Amino acid sequence: MKKIILLAACLFTISTAMTAQEAPKKQNTEKKAPKEKMTPEQRAQKHVDGLNAETTLTEEQKPKVYDLALAKVKKVDEIKAKYKGQPENKDVAQRELQAVKKEFRQNVKAILTAEQLEKLKAKHKEMKAAGKATSLDHD
Repeated sequence: MKKIILLAACLFTISTAMTAQEAPKKQNTEKKAPKEKMTPEQRAQKHVDGLNAETTLTEEQKPKVYDLALAKVKKVDEIKAKYKGQPENKDVAQRELQAVKKEFRQNVKAILTAEQLEKLKAKHKEMKAAGKATSLDHD
């Protein structure tokens, strides 16, 4: 009798331990539709909108930033297409992308006023502390 009770207790303990380690199952089994790829113009507008939210761009600055963002997005697309399927050139592609992003940031900073730059720096410090990408880092 003791052996049966001991065996039942062991099986109960093992089964409880096994079910406790199972990963939680997703409640929503519906598949999400694949994300639609944004056009370069939409991505450039997203840059402008993000920067406008952070610094409140003037009506004169918006088209200038849009043009810079559009040029950046197209360069990024060219670089990604150029090195697509070439994992051995990943470092080269990353350096080229960083150079394009750096050029974009410098050109945008040249357009912004001193007050807007201060707002942007404050926002970037806040975002960096939270570990998020900033409006100037999007592709």
